[in-house]
Amino acid sequence: MLFDTPHILYMVVSGIVTAVIMVLASFFLKSQKAKDFLLKFFAVITVVIHFSKIYYDFFVNNPNEINPTLELSMFIPAYACNVCMWMLVIVAFGNKENKFIQLLSHFVALGGIVCGFVGIFINENYGAFTPTDTMTNALQDYGILKGLLSHSTMLAGAIYLLVGKYVKPRVFKTVSGVIVGLLIFLLDGLIFNTIYKIVGFEQLNSMYLQAPPFDNMPYLNTLTIGIIGVLAAFVIGVIVEQLSVQKGDRWYNKINEYIKEKKEAKQGGEK
Repeated sequence: MLFDTPHILYMVVSGIVTAVIMVLASFFLKSQKAKDFLLKFFAVITVVIHFSKIYYDFFVNNPNEINPTLELSMFIPAYACNVCMWMLVIVAFGNKENKFIQLLSHFVALGGIVCGFVGIFINENYGAFTPTDTMTNALQDYGILKGLLSHSTMLAGAIYLLVGKYVKPRVFKTVSGVIVGLLIFLLDGLIFNTIYKIVGFEQLNSMYLQAPPFDNMPYLNTLTIGIIGVLAAFVIGVIVEQLSVQKGDRWYNKINEYIKEKKEAKQGGEK
């Protein structure tokens, strides 16, 4: 049951630990090498925790089984959180000067935070847990616990992209990054939904392309979620620029300069 005492305690402890790590990192990690190491650590530990259930099931739950039960997300990145996890890995180990990596970094910094919060606060597996004689709360189920932990480390990695100054939210880069990330989500969903259909499996509904996430809110679909994401990125970029970018260098100044250059070029051509 969501928001029971163990769940609330986990969220509080996870939030405090993450905040402490971010504060310490901002004070003590000054070299780029040290910052890169911490970012890579968050990326790697997220993947390790995510896949750890395979080994836990084999060595603890089913020591005599050759093939332990696998979750769908273990071998198919069909969900947004799962895709963000791999995006964090690409960003952490990729060339930071590459323009695509920069755009992806902007998306992971925002999308990873959203996915991390959703995966911790509204964890479907936690909400579906039913107490048993051996497990009275959901945190005693390793599959649920590792799901929360992996979302916490992914959230920390996404936040560190901002704290470590890998990403400086600006209107154009933030919006462009979010659009790129959403297009990757769209392509991912189309690919795996199509594969499921070809194979003859039941509907996968990857990225909610086949049905809205909530039956009672049909208007909250892939299109509207995408629009909300782009608008949120724009608003965040605007706020940050207003607070940290000097007048004359903000997004609307650049648009005005672009329009002015186009007019001057047109007038020069007419002459």
